[in-house]
Amino acid sequence: MRKGEIWAYKPPTQPSRERTVLLLSSDGVNESERPWLIGTELLEEDPQDILGVALDSRFWISTLLLTRLYRGWLVERIAEIDQQTQEQVDIALRAALDL
Repeated sequence: MRKGEIWAYKPPTQPSRERTVLLLSSDGVNESERPWLIGTELLEEDPQDILGVALDSRFWISTLLLTRLYRGWLVERIAEIDQQTQEQVDIALRAALDL
């Protein structure tokens, strides 16, 4: 698992919470044995916010909607965002978190 990957996230006891997420935690965290990672859900509509980032022509993320993700519920790697998009996500995260 690496920062910038898109995964299917499926909590086994809560099918209504199934979603597609983008991993945001650092590769050091992602490569560790920690059970929890940081990410955000993919959105099908533009969040109409300066802290939103288009991932492609169909999906967006909002860097204000961060969540922790249980590693065991990440069930399928779907894709990975490109370097230019990752840079836009990083800029938006720094702005959102005042880093």
